[in-house]
Amino acid sequence: MQSTSAETSIESRPKRSKLGPLALAIILQVGLLFLAVFVVVLVPEFKSDPEFVARKKIYLPQKELEHKVAVAEFQNAASSPMQLERISTQALLPDSLPSLPDLPQSDFKPIEQNPAAMQSDALLGQSGILGALQGLQTESSSASLFGIEDSGQRILILFDNSSSVLNKASQAGVSTSRFVRELTGLINGLNANTLFGLIPFSRDVGAFRDYMVAAGMRNKRTATDWISSRIRTQSHQTGLPYEVDGVQGALSVAFQMEPDVIFLISDGDFQRNLSDRGDVPWDDVERTLRRLIREYGIEPRIHGIGFRVEPEDAEAMEKITRRYEGSFKQF
Repeated sequence: MQSTSAETSIESRPKRSKLGPLALAIILQVGLLFLAVFVVVLVPEFKSDPEFVARKKIYLPQKELEHKVAVAEFQNAASSPMQLERISTQALLPDSLPSLPDLPQSDFKPIEQNPAAMQSDALLGQSGILGALQGLQTESSSASLFGIEDSGQRILILFDNSSSVLNKASQAGVSTSRFVRELTGLINGLNANTLFGLIPFSRDVGAFRDYMVAAGMRNKRTATDWISSRIRTQSHQTGLPYEVDGVQGALSVAFQMEPDVIFLISDGDFQRNLSDRGDVPWDDVERTLRRLIREYGIEPRIHGIGFRVEPEDAEAMEKITRRYEGSFKQF
């Protein structure tokens, strides 16, 4: 009976509510949340913003300063150009070349194979290279024609081979064969380093070659054969230009070859293919010579050889040859 009463007393007691502690916990958490928001967000910041201030003078560490100075010196040295001394070989060479030994002269000229080779001989002879190739010093050759003697490196023969000149030469005792011997004798007496040329003329003008050739054995033989075959031929040909034919044209062709000695053979009675067909005045010849000297800048010595020349013409020829340091001889 007692146990039954006890159970009845326990059931009659009031039960505790569980909502109270839960509400209390929620309130505490909400309070803590508001406190955190206030601290983090709502608390005012009284500190001022930071300022970046640099002093006027910056003191670098000593090692960094030394490095910058070294870099600056290197840049200054590298920017300036390097001065190199110019290489000179003057001290390695002697003041003058040794003299060449004396060698026997030889007329053997293997380079004369064709007309082109002959022209190359002439060009080499002009520059002095031909003499160096042959081991001989370029020098003048003595030349003699009908008793007139001279010497030079570039010798040119102008001869009037018209019928009147050859006839007058025969009348003066100079046959055609002697005429040929005199011309060939002059050519054969030249040394290999001398250049020569032949210009026949009457009214027309021709040339053995349109350039001077070296006096080698082959050229000498070709020239002498040419003289023998064309001494009486009136059909002359040359590729060199000239304006007026006759003796004036022959002189124009001659100056284009730049001789230093000219032998002029004639009878003093020059003709030309003009409408008036008259004799060439000596004043025209002198004017032509003066013009050619100014144009080509050379003044060769001019020798004259005449056959039965008229006194007036002989006086004019002698005057010209004397003016240009030459000689005049007539038969």
